[in-house]
Amino acid sequence: MIKNDDILTPLAIAVVIDRVVKAPELSEFVKQAQALQNLFDLPVLSETDLKAWFTKHAPGLREKLDSKRRNTLVLRVLTQFSEDVYVENLYDAIVQISISDQEYRREESDFVKSAATLWGYDRPPIKIID
Repeated sequence: MIKNDDILTPLAIAVVIDRVVKAPELSEFVKQAQALQNLFDLPVLSETDLKAWFTKHAPGLREKLDSKRRNTLVLRVLTQFSEDVYVENLYDAIVQISISDQEYRREESDFVKSAATLWGYDRPPIKIID
């Protein structure tokens, strides 16, 4: 059974993976999280609660993303989802968060590529800024 943490973790990874948290990304995180909570029939957390969740979990995610466990973390959080409607919406949410700050970086592209490969999508043709 999917829980809020299962949904919020990949969304938070999309925010922190480039090591810079910008207001548009955090705002998009909240928007996408609430939409997915509705889709998954989970309790919809308030903006304040979602930002508190993010603040609590972001440092640990960053640490894991900077370690040898990066690929394991990415695989673990993405392979929990298999139903098409959930995968499609989660993939769209990850992409939207990644581009929300108008800076699509290599790390974000790699995360989106991992999701696309696992879930059978083409990576979106978005220009990477280095």
